[in-house]
Amino acid sequence: MGMSKVQDLLATNVKLARKRLGLSQMALAAICDLSTSYIGEIELGKKFPSAESFERLSEALGVRCYQLLYEPEDWEVNDKYDILADLKIELQTEINKILEETITKHLRQ
Repeated sequence: MGMSKVQDLLATNVKLARKRLGLSQMALAAICDLSTSYIGEIELGKKFPSAESFERLSEALGVRCYQLLYEPEDWEVNDKYDILADLKIELQTEINKILEETITKHLRQ
């Protein structure tokens, strides 16, 4: 019997999220307090974690539990959102810096 779509998504997304963080299966296992072989079995779709293990995995990977069940195209949208959110913060910081410098310069005149 093949794995379910949910199990397949989890397997793919755990591996994707782990690699994005530059973690080995062993490192992820240590962070989650799970065995390396168990992480490998999850990534192969051979095992499905308990709710507690699922929660530990998502925390270690820096995502919410539901994100580990995203379709691949949803990850892409999420990545683009994160990039835009970071860009917005950078732009706000730069604009505030320029405004402060301009105001300070005009107040000295």
